[in-house]
Amino acid sequence: MNQPYQAPSADVCIAKVDERYQPKFFAASGRIGRMRYVVYAFGLTMLSYLAIAIVGGILAAIMGGFDSASANSGATMLLGFLAMVVMLFILVMTVIYAIRRLNDINASGWFVLLFLVPIVNLIMGLLLIFMPGTKGPNKFGPKPVANSGGVVAAFVVVAVLFVGYIGVLMAVAVPAYNQYVERAQAASEMQYDYDYRAIALHTLTIKKGAPESPFFMLAKPYGSGGEPASRSSPSSFSVASFFPR
Repeated sequence: MNQPYQAPSADVCIAKVDERYQPKFFAASGRIGRMRYVVYAFGLTMLSYLAIAIVGGILAAIMGGFDSASANSGATMLLGFLAMVVMLFILVMTVIYAIRRLNDINASGWFVLLFLVPIVNLIMGLLLIFMPGTKGPNKFGPKPVANSGGVVAAFVVVAVLFVGYIGVLMAVAVPAYNQYVERAQAASEMQYDYDYRAIALHTLTIKKGAPESPFFMLAKPYGSGGEPASRSSPSSFSVASFFPR
């Protein structure tokens, strides 16, 4: 005999713990895990750049080429306005993804304001990428479903591209830095050689008793105790006057 007022036989707590949901790419709420956070942010950026490129290609085709389109002020303004709108959309969605990721670790979305603080924003970014979410439901909703094969494949592609980008950046930056150091050292040695020769010429002029040139400005070789400074201590030179004594 059925009792309409008897307690349910199913375990409601277990059903609640096992509750999950499917995250949406453009949703403004709902938890997302670490892998989806990276894939969603990268995918949104790529889609936005693709949209700008498509619109730019359409305008170029209508205007008869990229040169004609760039020369047309109306087309340039339209493309610039579109780029501004797209960048604003990326910014808004990036903030939404960060809030959803914070909710996944059972943290308030207001912590996203910490991204405005220097140094702290780097720590927040690392936390969102590496910190695992809450196991089971939390106060912000149920746990998202497991990552699909497409999400995993997209994450691998993003990781490979990021590593390749860092490799290219290092391959360009390290030689450029080395060249900068070499040029700086060469310029320093050239300046040192010029100062030394100027001092030698000045000393020779004084020994010969010739008057100094009023337009010949150079460093006089005086050390800390009044004695002539050595070649190895160019920092002890004092600036001479523009006019003869």
